[in-house]
Amino acid sequence: MASVLDGAYQTSGEIWEQASKLYKPSMLEEIRGIETGEIVVVAGVHDHVERLLDTLKIPYDTIASDNIPTHNGGRVFFANCKRYSTSNKMQEATRELVSSGGRLVTTDWALDLVSQSFPGKYTKTGSSPDAVVEIDCITPISRELIGMNYAQCRPQWWLEASSDIYSIGKGVTPIITSREMESRFGQAYVMSGFQHGEGEAIHFISHLELQRTRQKGKSAQGSLDDFLAKMQIERTDDMDDMGIAELEAAYSTLNTVAYLCLRGPVLERSSNSVMATTHVGSVAKSTRLV
Repeated sequence: MASVLDGAYQTSGEIWEQASKLYKPSMLEEIRGIETGEIVVVAGVHDHVERLLDTLKIPYDTIASDNIPTHNGGRVFFANCKRYSTSNKMQEATRELVSSGGRLVTTDWALDLVSQSFPGKYTKTGSSPDAVVEIDCITPISRELIGMNYAQCRPQWWLEASSDIYSIGKGVTPIITSREMESRFGQAYVMSGFQHGEGEAIHFISHLELQRTRQKGKSAQGSLDDFLAKMQIERTDDMDDMGIAELEAAYSTLNTVAYLCLRGPVLERSSNSVMATTHVGSVAKSTRLV
Protein backbone atom coordinates (compact mmCIF):
# COMPACT_ATOMS: atom_id res chain seq x y z
CA MET A 1 0.00 0.00 0.00
CA ALA A 2 1.41 3.36 -1.01
CA SER A 3 1.70 6.03 1.63
CA VAL A 4 -0.34 9.22 1.28
CA LEU A 5 2.97 10.99 1.96
CA ASP A 6 4.64 9.55 -1.15
CA GLY A 7 4.75 12.95 -2.83
CA ALA A 8 6.22 14.55 0.28
CA TYR A 9 8.90 11.86 0.48
CA GLN A 10 9.85 12.35 -3.17
CA THR A 11 10.13 16.12 -2.79
CA SER A 12 11.87 15.86 0.58
CA GLY A 13 14.35 13.43 -0.96
CA GLU A 14 15.39 16.12 -3.44
CA ILE A 15 15.61 18.69 -0.64
CA TRP A 16 17.64 16.28 1.50
CA GLU A 17 20.10 15.75 -1.35
CA GLN A 18 20.62 19.48 -1.79
CA ALA A 19 20.83 20.18 1.94
CA SER A 20 23.38 17.40 2.43
CA LYS A 21 25.58 18.74 -0.37
CA LEU A 22 25.51 22.19 1.20
CA TYR A 23 25.68 21.47 4.91
CA LYS A 24 26.90 17.89 5.39
CA PRO A 25 28.97 16.86 2.36
CA SER A 26 30.94 14.29 4.37
CA MET A 27 27.71 12.61 5.45
CA LEU A 28 26.45 12.49 1.86
CA GLU A 29 29.80 11.09 0.70
CA GLU A 30 29.57 8.32 3.30
CA ILE A 31 25.97 7.54 2.33
CA ARG A 32 26.88 7.35 -1.36
CA GLY A 33 29.75 5.00 -0.46
CA ILE A 34 27.48 2.39 1.13
CA GLU A 35 27.83 -0.92 -0.68
CA THR A 36 25.32 -3.69 -1.26
CA GLY A 37 25.27 -6.04 1.71
CA GLU A 38 25.90 -3.41 4.38
CA ILE A 39 22.22 -2.61 4.94
CA VAL A 40 19.74 -5.44 5.52
CA VAL A 41 15.96 -5.01 5.64
CA VAL A 42 13.93 -7.66 7.45
CA ALA A 43 10.61 -7.77 5.59
CA GLY A 44 7.63 -6.81 7.71
CA VAL A 45 3.93 -6.30 7.24
CA HIS A 46 3.03 -2.74 8.27
CA ASP A 47 6.22 -0.72 7.77
CA HIS A 48 8.37 -0.41 4.66
CA VAL A 49 11.67 1.30 5.43
CA GLU A 50 12.93 0.06 2.06
CA ARG A 51 10.83 2.78 0.39
CA LEU A 52 12.76 5.43 2.28
CA LEU A 53 16.06 3.73 1.43
CA ASP A 54 15.03 3.79 -2.24
CA THR A 55 14.32 7.52 -1.98
CA LEU A 56 17.75 8.06 -0.40
CA LYS A 57 19.37 5.84 -3.07
CA ILE A 58 20.87 3.55 -0.43
CA PRO A 59 21.37 -0.08 -1.52
CA TYR A 60 20.07 -2.87 0.70
CA ASP A 61 19.35 -6.58 0.86
CA THR A 62 15.95 -7.93 1.93
CA ILE A 63 15.49 -11.07 4.00
CA ALA A 64 12.58 -12.79 5.73
CA SER A 65 12.55 -12.81 9.51
CA ASP A 66 13.11 -16.57 9.50
CA ASN A 67 16.46 -15.92 7.81
CA ILE A 68 17.87 -13.80 10.64
CA PRO A 69 19.69 -16.78 12.23
CA THR A 70 21.31 -17.84 8.96
CA HIS A 71 22.04 -14.52 7.22
CA ASN A 72 25.72 -13.67 6.87
CA GLY A 73 26.96 -10.10 6.63
CA GLY A 74 25.35 -6.72 7.15
CA ARG A 75 26.11 -4.01 9.68
CA VAL A 76 22.65 -2.35 9.92
CA PHE A 77 19.49 -4.44 10.20
CA PHE A 78 16.13 -2.68 9.83
CA ALA A 79 13.43 -4.98 11.20
CA ASN A 80 10.10 -3.76 9.84
CA CYS A 81 6.93 -3.84 11.89
CA LYS A 82 5.33 -7.28 12.25
CA ARG A 83 4.58 -9.70 15.05
CA TYR A 84 7.73 -11.75 15.65
CA SER A 85 7.50 -15.21 17.17
CA THR A 86 11.11 -15.65 18.20
CA SER A 87 12.83 -18.96 18.75
CA ASN A 88 15.85 -19.35 21.00
CA LYS A 89 17.94 -19.56 17.84
CA MET A 90 16.57 -16.26 16.52
CA GLN A 91 17.12 -14.53 19.86
CA GLU A 92 20.71 -15.79 20.02
CA ALA A 93 21.36 -14.64 16.44
CA THR A 94 19.87 -11.21 17.19
CA ARG A 95 22.05 -10.76 20.26
CA GLU A 96 25.10 -11.89 18.30
CA LEU A 97 24.58 -9.47 15.42
CA VAL A 98 24.39 -6.59 17.93
CA SER A 99 27.18 -7.73 20.24
CA SER A 100 29.53 -8.19 17.29
CA GLY A 101 29.10 -4.55 16.24
CA GLY A 102 25.88 -4.45 14.24
CA ARG A 103 23.01 -2.00 14.58
CA LEU A 104 19.52 -3.40 14.99
CA VAL A 105 16.71 -0.94 14.18
CA THR A 106 13.20 -2.13 15.04
CA THR A 107 9.84 -0.46 14.49
CA ASP A 108 6.56 -0.85 16.34
CA TRP A 109 5.49 -4.52 16.63
CA ALA A 110 9.11 -5.56 16.11
CA LEU A 111 9.32 -4.58 19.78
CA ASP A 112 8.72 -8.34 20.21
CA LEU A 113 12.05 -9.12 18.54
CA VAL A 114 14.15 -6.73 20.62
CA SER A 115 12.36 -7.25 23.93
CA GLN A 116 12.52 -11.05 23.69
CA SER A 117 16.15 -11.01 22.57
CA PHE A 118 17.16 -8.50 25.26
CA PRO A 119 14.95 -9.13 28.32
CA GLY A 120 14.36 -6.21 30.61
CA LYS A 121 15.08 -3.49 28.04
CA TYR A 122 11.52 -2.82 26.90
CA THR A 123 8.07 -3.53 28.29
CA LYS A 124 4.86 -3.02 26.35
CA THR A 125 2.46 -0.89 28.39
CA GLY A 126 -0.43 -0.40 25.98
CA SER A 127 -1.61 0.27 22.44
CA SER A 128 -2.25 3.58 20.75
CA PRO A 129 -5.22 4.73 18.69
CA ASP A 130 -4.55 6.22 15.27
CA ALA A 131 -2.97 9.55 16.19
CA VAL A 132 -0.35 12.14 15.27
CA VAL A 133 1.78 13.66 18.03
CA GLU A 134 4.36 16.42 18.08
CA ILE A 135 7.82 15.19 19.00
CA ASP A 136 10.41 16.88 21.18
CA CYS A 137 13.94 17.05 19.83
CA ILE A 138 15.72 18.50 22.84
CA THR A 139 19.04 16.67 22.64
CA PRO A 140 21.90 17.22 20.16
CA ILE A 141 21.47 13.74 18.71
CA SER A 142 17.71 14.12 18.19
CA ARG A 143 18.19 17.46 16.45
CA GLU A 144 20.85 15.92 14.23
CA LEU A 145 18.52 13.05 13.40
CA ILE A 146 15.65 15.24 12.23
CA GLY A 147 18.07 17.48 10.34
CA MET A 148 15.99 20.68 10.54
CA ASN A 149 17.71 23.46 12.43
CA TYR A 150 15.25 26.31 12.17
CA ALA A 151 13.60 27.35 15.42
CA GLN A 152 9.98 26.99 14.37
CA CYS A 153 10.13 23.41 13.12
CA ARG A 154 7.44 21.22 14.65
CA PRO A 155 8.15 17.64 13.54
CA GLN A 156 5.32 15.17 14.01
CA TRP A 157 5.17 11.42 14.49
CA TRP A 158 2.33 9.23 13.27
CA LEU A 159 1.06 6.50 15.59
CA GLU A 160 -0.81 3.82 13.71
CA ALA A 161 -3.77 2.27 15.49
CA SER A 162 -2.46 -0.49 17.80
CA SER A 163 1.11 0.82 17.90
CA ASP A 164 2.98 -0.71 20.85
CA ILE A 165 3.48 1.87 23.60
CA TYR A 166 6.42 0.89 25.78
CA SER A 167 8.45 1.73 28.87
CA ILE A 168 12.23 1.47 28.99
CA GLY A 169 14.50 -0.49 31.30
CA LYS A 170 17.98 -0.03 32.70
CA GLY A 171 20.58 1.13 30.21
CA VAL A 172 18.08 2.29 27.58
CA THR A 173 18.59 5.89 26.40
CA PRO A 174 15.63 8.09 25.37
CA ILE A 175 16.55 9.72 22.05
CA ILE A 176 13.33 11.28 20.71
CA THR A 177 10.43 11.84 23.08
CA SER A 178 6.97 13.37 22.99
CA ARG A 179 5.39 15.20 25.90
CA GLU A 180 2.11 15.13 24.00
CA MET A 181 2.27 11.34 23.66
CA GLU A 182 3.13 10.98 27.35
CA SER A 183 0.18 13.10 28.42
CA ARG A 184 -2.21 11.17 26.19
CA PHE A 185 -0.89 7.61 26.42
CA GLY A 186 1.37 7.44 29.48
CA GLN A 187 4.81 7.04 27.86
CA ALA A 188 7.03 9.60 26.14
CA TYR A 189 9.35 7.34 24.14
CA VAL A 190 9.30 7.67 20.34
CA MET A 191 12.91 6.57 19.72
CA SER A 192 15.25 4.97 22.22
CA GLY A 193 18.24 2.67 22.18
CA PHE A 194 20.92 0.85 24.11
CA GLN A 195 24.39 -0.50 23.58
CA HIS A 196 25.15 -4.20 23.77
CA GLY A 197 28.67 -5.48 23.28
CA GLU A 198 30.20 -3.69 20.31
CA GLY A 199 26.86 -2.73 18.77
CA GLU A 200 23.54 -1.11 19.55
CA ALA A 201 19.80 -1.58 19.24
CA ILE A 202 17.42 1.27 18.33
CA HIS A 203 13.64 1.09 18.61
CA PHE A 204 10.88 3.36 17.27
CA ILE A 205 7.24 3.42 18.18
CA SER A 206 5.04 3.05 15.08
CA HIS A 207 6.65 3.34 11.65
CA LEU A 208 9.50 5.06 9.85
CA GLU A 209 7.28 5.30 6.77
CA LEU A 210 4.77 7.82 8.07
CA GLN A 211 1.34 7.92 6.46
CA ARG A 212 -0.30 11.09 7.66
CA THR A 213 0.22 14.36 9.55
CA ARG A 214 -2.09 16.95 11.03
CA GLN A 215 -2.34 20.71 10.70
CA LYS A 216 -1.72 22.30 14.09
CA GLY A 217 -1.22 26.04 14.33
CA LYS A 218 -0.05 28.58 11.78
CA SER A 219 3.51 27.18 11.64
CA ALA A 220 2.18 23.93 10.17
CA GLN A 221 0.21 25.65 7.41
CA GLY A 222 3.08 26.85 5.24
CA SER A 223 3.92 25.84 1.69
CA LEU A 224 6.83 24.21 -0.12
CA ASP A 225 8.34 27.64 -0.70
CA ASP A 226 8.14 28.37 3.03
CA PHE A 227 9.95 25.12 3.83
CA LEU A 228 12.62 25.79 1.20
CA ALA A 229 13.19 29.26 2.61
CA LYS A 230 13.64 27.85 6.12
CA MET A 231 16.05 25.20 4.82
CA GLN A 232 17.78 27.74 2.53
CA ILE A 233 17.38 25.45 -0.48
CA GLU A 234 16.56 26.40 -4.07
CA ARG A 235 13.40 25.10 -5.71
CA THR A 236 13.76 22.71 -8.65
CA ASP A 237 11.36 21.34 -11.25
CA ASP A 238 11.40 17.93 -9.48
CA MET A 239 9.66 19.33 -6.40
CA ASP A 240 5.89 19.13 -5.97
CA ASP A 241 3.86 21.60 -3.93
CA MET A 242 3.28 20.16 -0.46
CA GLY A 243 2.30 21.50 2.93
CA ILE A 244 5.05 22.23 5.43
CA ALA A 245 3.70 19.68 7.94
CA GLU A 246 4.03 16.86 5.39
CA LEU A 247 7.48 18.05 4.29
CA GLU A 248 8.78 18.29 7.87
CA ALA A 249 7.51 14.78 8.65
CA ALA A 250 8.95 13.27 5.47
CA TYR A 251 12.27 15.10 5.68
CA SER A 252 12.83 14.21 9.33
CA THR A 253 12.24 10.48 8.78
CA LEU A 254 14.41 10.42 5.64
CA ASN A 255 17.25 12.14 7.46
CA THR A 256 16.85 9.78 10.42
CA VAL A 257 17.07 6.70 8.18
CA ALA A 258 20.14 8.14 6.45
CA TYR A 259 21.75 8.84 9.80
CA LEU A 260 21.07 5.27 10.97
CA CYS A 261 22.94 3.95 7.93
CA LEU A 262 26.16 5.76 8.82
CA ARG A 263 29.15 3.91 10.19
CA GLY A 264 30.03 4.33 13.85
CA PRO A 265 27.76 4.15 16.91
CA VAL A 266 24.70 6.39 16.94
CA LEU A 267 24.61 6.66 20.72
CA GLU A 268 28.26 7.64 21.06
CA ARG A 269 27.82 10.42 18.51
CA SER A 270 25.82 12.31 21.15
CA SER A 271 28.88 12.61 23.46
CA ASN A 272 29.07 11.15 26.93
CA SER A 273 28.75 14.58 28.53
CA VAL A 274 25.37 15.40 27.00
CA MET A 275 22.30 15.31 29.23
CA ALA A 276 19.03 14.27 27.57
CA THR A 277 15.93 15.70 29.24
CA THR A 278 12.78 13.62 29.07
CA HIS A 279 9.44 14.27 30.71
CA VAL A 280 8.23 11.42 32.87
CA GLY A 281 5.07 11.91 34.87
CA SER A 282 5.12 15.58 33.78
CA VAL A 283 8.32 16.07 35.77
CA ALA A 284 11.56 16.87 33.89
CA LYS A 285 14.06 14.07 34.34
CA SER A 286 17.66 14.05 33.08
CA THR A 287 19.25 10.93 31.69
CA ARG A 288 22.93 10.76 30.73
CA LEU A 289 23.51 9.55 27.21
CA VAL A 290 26.07 6.75 27.38
